[in-house]
Amino acid sequence: MGVSKLLLSLDTSFWPSRWAILGGHWSPTTALFTVFTFYALYRGFFFVLGLYRRYLHPLSKFPGHPEACVSTAWAFREALKGFPEEAFEILHKQYNTKALRVGPNELHISDIELYKVIYKQADPFPKYEPFYMSFNAPHTLFSEADTVKHKERRRLLSPLFSRAGIIKLEPLIREKLALLDGKIERLCRQKEINVYNALRLLTTEIIMQFAFSQSAGMIEEQEDDFGSGFTNALSVASHSVYLMYEKPWVRYIGNVMPPRILRILNPALGNMMNLIEFAATSVRRWQADQGNRKDSYPIVFDRLGSLTESEKMSEGVDLLVAGSDTTASTAATAVMQILSNPYIERKLVNSLDAAIPSADNLPQLLDLEKIEYLTACVKESLRFTSAAPGRLPRVVPADGEPFVVDGHVIPPGTIVSMSPHTMHTNVGVWGPDARSFNPDRWLTPNAKSLEQYQVAFSKGNRMCIGQNLATAEITIILAHFFRRYKMSLPADFVPPRKVDVFTLEYEKPGIPISVSVRE
Repeated sequence: MGVSKLLLSLDTSFWPSRWAILGGHWSPTTALFTVFTFYALYRGFFFVLGLYRRYLHPLSKFPGHPEACVSTAWAFREALKGFPEEAFEILHKQYNTKALRVGPNELHISDIELYKVIYKQADPFPKYEPFYMSFNAPHTLFSEADTVKHKERRRLLSPLFSRAGIIKLEPLIREKLALLDGKIERLCRQKEINVYNALRLLTTEIIMQFAFSQSAGMIEEQEDDFGSGFTNALSVASHSVYLMYEKPWVRYIGNVMPPRILRILNPALGNMMNLIEFAATSVRRWQADQGNRKDSYPIVFDRLGSLTESEKMSEGVDLLVAGSDTTASTAATAVMQILSNPYIERKLVNSLDAAIPSADNLPQLLDLEKIEYLTACVKESLRFTSAAPGRLPRVVPADGEPFVVDGHVIPPGTIVSMSPHTMHTNVGVWGPDARSFNPDRWLTPNAKSLEQYQVAFSKGNRMCIGQNLATAEITIILAHFFRRYKMSLPADFVPPRKVDVFTLEYEKPGIPISVSVRE
């Protein structure tokens, strides 16, 4: 038998003929064999890929969880558990490494001195774009990977978020705080106040008015509680980040599917759709009202006139997500920790009483910042909370100096990241009480040297633009609450579980406190 005839006979024995595929008979045995063959090839491909990633990949010399070395599924599961940084911390110690493999091409770095290399001011490592795409707001100040475009957008917004810009915004902060006061003082006679939820309403209302030039009425949305559809929407957005990073097709489907269908498939997305519609309406209203508004404070949209309607909306929503829960969780954590320690509470209250004769006449921000122990509490709350505790992925560049960790050169193209949680719990920097809330650490002679390791807002030219706003809000909140109110935690209080959904979130029941107006 000739070679050609032999091949033909093999072909017709194991595979359906072209005629069979087009309309002839395809036996069940042949169909089953075909499916099995494709499945075996599929499994075989990933088996070989796994072997390569585990033993031959350029990162094979770095230790990590075995599954993390071959797949991103392990890191995703750890994220779904609620606080992946704890798992990273355990494995860093278990393998005695400062470069932990948390993905086939990703290393988590625990050497705190390398933070200033990865996130440096000049020529920082570029952002890993697929991660920032998972926020579904491309080309905003936060997500933009192109350094030139990022610099231009930051130039537009920087005046609003400068120290001088935030001083102009102080009346808005106080206006919203007065609204919250009214609700707290009405409800505190009836029940405990969930200070975490209350502060979420406050910070979200502030950034929403700042970004969109209008209020959503969240503080009074629910008469006898501190919930809101929009804060629920922000939770939905935060909880979806890691899902859309691991499974980007979810984002693609969500972007093309009609909102009406999304609401049916997942009612929780309804609040998110409402938030997006609010943003779109706000942009159109701002455009229609230009020249007629008489706001006493600056508005973000005023600096974004050259952008399209869609770009303005994305930037506004991005600022809303970044500037609400992070500030609220930090301020709420500070309240919880201060009330948990009578020494700290007494020292803060005495400092405020000495500097503020009347609770009804809170000094201006510049004067509040001169109260030394208050400022120490603010700094410690930023460190202790780590309101965005997780990793910020960057890519090792091909040019420049070799990036060396634990004596090994990290190959260019490798995804690397560090976590504020790692930076803020390092006992070599913060001492044996690194996991304790201790404002006194900021009053020691070497306090200035600690600033370089405080990365709540990251570092370098990509650091959070809202640093001044967040610090101002926390300062005013703590001064106001501890000067005006007598607060206490329940006798059986147990701190709520912290969840990393990129930003920090507290699970139910939150932080309930008893509140009364001080005499």
